[in-house]
Amino acid sequence: MSHPPIQMRRVLKASREKVFEALTDPDLIRLWMCPKDFEVILIETDPRIGGRFRLEMRAPDGGIYPATGAYEEIRAPEKLVYSWLWEPIHALAGIETRISVELTRQGAETLLVMTHFGLPTENERRGHQKGWTGGLDKLELLFQ
Repeated sequence: MSHPPIQMRRVLKASREKVFEALTDPDLIRLWMCPKDFEVILIETDPRIGGRFRLEMRAPDGGIYPATGAYEEIRAPEKLVYSWLWEPIHALAGIETRISVELTRQGAETLLVMTHFGLPTENERRGHQKGWTGGLDKLELLFQ
């Protein structure tokens, strides 16, 4: 059974190259890839086809939420596709989902379209939409 994806769009005040860098550089990922009021406490990346990443987020209550995945498609600076797998603690532990990020030039700005596939319930889609909204808000602030 196919589950509808969530999709988010942002126009960022930066070139595609700068935005793509923020999607793959661990020092930049640390600044944005987590929900509002969370912080990235660990990020390891190997941005190449088949390369892995690991991310740990700390919630305001101190809970740690680790996720891992693998890069499946890398077309700098226009597209990045990777798997996403929550580790134990999260309700989706062991369920692999997929994220696609497409970057389109719009003059001096970049349209980012992020699609998260495979979230199995409406509750998880809403929760991830809220989490990604917080993260994309942080990403947008990087380019103000």
